[in-house]
Amino acid sequence: MEALTAEEPRELGPYRMRARLRETGTARVYLAHGADGRGVCVTAARPDLAALPAFRTRFRAEARAAERLAGPWVPPVLATGPEEWLPWLATPFTAALTLAEAVALAGPLPEEAVRTLGAALAATLERAHAVTGEAFQGLGPDVVLLTAEGPLVTAFGVLGGASAASAGEGGRLGVTVGYLTPEQVAGEQPGPAADVFMLGMLLAYAAGGAGPFDSGPADAAAHRIAHSVPDLTPVPAALRPLLGRCLAKAPGSRPAPAEVAAELVPGGVAPLPGAGWLPPRLTAAIAERAAQAQELPGPAVADRVPEPAAPLPAPALNGQAPPQPAWSAPQPLPVPPPQAPQAAPPANALSRLTADRRSLLTAGLAAVAGLAVGAAGVLAFDGDDGDGKAPAADSKPAARPQPVPGAPPTARWGYAVPGGKLLGTPLVQGAVLVVPGVAPTGVDLRTGKQLWTRPELAGLAQLQPAGPDPAVAFGAGPTDFTWFAVADGAIRQKVAYAQLAPGMGTPEMRAHDGTTVWFTATVGKDTALYAYDIATRTTLWRRPLGRGETFEWATAVGGRLIARRPAAAPPKGAKQVLAEFFAVDPKTGKDLWARSYGTVLPTDAAVLSPDGTLLTTAGGGLQAFDLETTKLRWQRGKGAGTYGTPVLSKGVVYAPDTTTKVAAVAAPDGREMWVGSTGLAPTAPVETRTVASASGRTVLALDPFQVTALDAASGERLWKFQDAGTKEQSADRGTYRAVAAGADAAVVWHGATLYALPVR
Repeated sequence: MEALTAEEPRELGPYRMRARLRETGTARVYLAHGADGRGVCVTAARPDLAALPAFRTRFRAEARAAERLAGPWVPPVLATGPEEWLPWLATPFTAALTLAEAVALAGPLPEEAVRTLGAALAATLERAHAVTGEAFQGLGPDVVLLTAEGPLVTAFGVLGGASAASAGEGGRLGVTVGYLTPEQVAGEQPGPAADVFMLGMLLAYAAGGAGPFDSGPADAAAHRIAHSVPDLTPVPAALRPLLGRCLAKAPGSRPAPAEVAAELVPGGVAPLPGAGWLPPRLTAAIAERAAQAQELPGPAVADRVPEPAAPLPAPALNGQAPPQPAWSAPQPLPVPPPQAPQAAPPANALSRLTADRRSLLTAGLAAVAGLAVGAAGVLAFDGDDGDGKAPAADSKPAARPQPVPGAPPTARWGYAVPGGKLLGTPLVQGAVLVVPGVAPTGVDLRTGKQLWTRPELAGLAQLQPAGPDPAVAFGAGPTDFTWFAVADGAIRQKVAYAQLAPGMGTPEMRAHDGTTVWFTATVGKDTALYAYDIATRTTLWRRPLGRGETFEWATAVGGRLIARRPAAAPPKGAKQVLAEFFAVDPKTGKDLWARSYGTVLPTDAAVLSPDGTLLTTAGGGLQAFDLETTKLRWQRGKGAGTYGTPVLSKGVVYAPDTTTKVAAVAAPDGREMWVGSTGLAPTAPVETRTVASASGRTVLALDPFQVTALDAASGERLWKFQDAGTKEQSADRGTYRAVAAGADAAVVWHGATLYALPVR
């Protein structure tokens, strides 16, 4: 922490500089304060680089990437000025040591601290690969901070990881990086596996106090990286096998970041490991640094993370993309019940977007220094696209950031629901997506453009096709059933609930088949199940509900309504009441039969396929029963306690578990076809839902944090999609949910935003 010199800025945006924290290859990082006196880190570009269009382009790109990665291990940005004379960004101040400072002060970290550090960095890499579509290329001992409560990542690309940078001829930007990987030495382009190699070098340095390729002449380091066995002698024995795999010469032999995180800390790292994760000497040094910040002249520095001062602008989702081909018969899909509506965005929020505009980069674009690997690559950027080419400097290999395999797709469009409230599942009908909100809207499936909005349909939800007429849809409003035109939202017909039964409350739709809908409704103290023909607008029958008949699980198959309720009593010797499935006559509403299946409980996930197969997760395993005979066809993993709700598509059952796995099982005999992974590395069990595209070639796994596309033939992970925000923000906004999966695109729903993602 040093005093400001005469030529350094005293004010950037709303922040006043108080001291210089450090200088990196591309920027200077200052301790500053805002009007509220809270401590802020302001990272300002070097003046000689700020004039380069290529630098500004890279600065903006890395800021956008970090905006999407904010969360555990990545603090948010409070404000940014990328277009000002000195591009800058501000993040919360937290007293910290760089990893390089920590090793220099106290030597190698204890093994448990290395495990915590490595798991946090690996989880960040996994997230970076999922949401940015590029290799990370920014790890190093001076871009990783150690705070009293856990590690922080402070760089998200080539600028942040640069050990040096310079302006070249024609406005080119030359950036020297402090790491090389074997594939880069061979002249190949780095992919995500290159980041795992860098992680292995960093953890070897943290655990042993020296880099694994440090021994020998500096000018031969590139050769050692490409051909020599890494020296892991100083590393604790328990860590050597994993780090050895991370440092494998062949990219395909290295573990995925999620595997690294899981092996280092099997239970997952808490977002705040706590004050005891570092040795006392480092904890004391961090406390001393916090005290120094407090003693600076000016307002007291609050060493805590404030809320962002204002939302930041985000790039448009897909610009003005050309119209996409029409979908091939997208099919509505079952989704979990909607959660509570979220807070509304500003009234002028755009309806087409990609990102939550909440948080940006981290504590600075810090340089890689202090890890003596003895080799460096030179990257060159020119022009406004920041993506020029240049020969390697000093005969050392050059490289450029490249999209990584399995990069997230570009959403065809994004649609933010006006008012920020999505009232239930949207309806796909023809080429229109009908979105139930404060004012229901119609959206063009091909382009994401809003076709109409109808305030007079306010509160309309539980949308259904209205029978044989494809131009009309049906929904339940606060007081009426309503029929409306899909093309423009115009109301065609209304039927008040009071006409069906005086005093009837708002119905709850339970199932739909052709022109018949089944719903439950309460009149006074009595609740009944109704069958209603939405084509003729007549009640077919009314059936009073018995004890335990909530109809929360009901499916229409072959004109019959199949539902579930608790059995009257547990079977002899059993401790729990089993589920009783029963069939209702579609003409009269009378029970046709009632049966129990194995040990299926009322709370077990259950799916009924059109061919009469009942798929359940009884006992934690996966079971398939014949609906008519109750015979168990097959079972898998009974007692494992891991499976979530299964889905059947084209003869294959896709069953997620509560960690990262999705199993594909042949429906006729339960034979396992493959097991794929979402690579989420959760710290607690998660609920994952699966859905197959109309072609049957892609399986989507949707959880609270992401959408993962798997190849339906092999289980290979194709890509991940996440909108912006931290994991906590994503969890608050609810899980990702499937609305429809067509032949070449799928609509998914997160919070109050819908995205069209390309599938095959």
